[in-house]
Amino acid sequence: MKSKIVGAVGLVLAALLPQAAAADYPDKPITLIVPWAAGGSTDQTARVLAKAAEASLGQTIVVINQPGASTSIGMAALAKAQPDGYTIGTLSSTSYLAALQGRQLPFDPINAFSYISYYGDNLIGIAVKADARWKTIDDLIAEGKAKPGAIKYGTAGVGTTQHLTSEALQFATKAKFVHVPQQGSAASVPALLGGHVDFIMETSVWAPFIESKEVRLLAVTTPQRSKSYPDVPSLSEKGLKSLRSVQAIIGPAGMPEDVRMKLETAFRKAMSDKTFQDTMERLGMVPLDLPGAEVKKLVEGEYASAREILQDIGKAK
Repeated sequence: MKSKIVGAVGLVLAALLPQAAAADYPDKPITLIVPWAAGGSTDQTARVLAKAAEASLGQTIVVINQPGASTSIGMAALAKAQPDGYTIGTLSSTSYLAALQGRQLPFDPINAFSYISYYGDNLIGIAVKADARWKTIDDLIAEGKAKPGAIKYGTAGVGTTQHLTSEALQFATKAKFVHVPQQGSAASVPALLGGHVDFIMETSVWAPFIESKEVRLLAVTTPQRSKSYPDVPSLSEKGLKSLRSVQAIIGPAGMPEDVRMKLETAFRKAMSDKTFQDTMERLGMVPLDLPGAEVKKLVEGEYASAREILQDIGKAK
């Protein structure tokens, strides 16, 4: 009888331990993996958002950059981490784009993750040097058709949202440009200013250079014109398709719901931080506050849209 009582008590304690651990969460620093090189828009926004979330969580959030293989190195590290809330990261749409193109990933690009919160979309645009001969996106497309292969462009890398949106643009317009992939978004503006490429299709790392009048923006990929650049047309208003570059906080699949919810609450509250809002404004990005459940739905919708575009340009597998 005694052994049965002890056994029953053990089962009760075992059932309570995860709850107790979650109640104490977090009791040590949290790591946030950014699968991009330092200096890009995701890196910049994630760092200030994480810093603001520390106030609610009562622990330091250490940002670790793990770029490479079109984000799959950092995303794989996140997917295989313990789902205890101490390793989280930023979502990269590039990872599911890679899967749609037939790349064998060591993780499921949708279901390998717990979705914590959404905080905005990357503003992607086509930028040229201020003294470039192309004054409009139509000028650039016209020369790309008249002189196929004569114009070089840079992006954060092969298979990224930026690259595939460029491919979709060329497919739709019959223009032909030469892709010169860079080592992440932060490297694209120096390549443009240094004359190594003629234009870039990039996240808004170009924004400060527009302010300094070194760079000019020809088009953006958002569904509507950007509020930060109301005079710049969107590709969609010209009837051209583009891919969305999502910005969200995620963790490994299987996180306890109360731990995930603590993180969601902290990161959504952090969006009211002035430094975060100023960073988003400086990069031309509009904050978008969504809970985890809605983030997964959004990602699944974007996955379906991306498949359609990749099928159009003959790159879907």
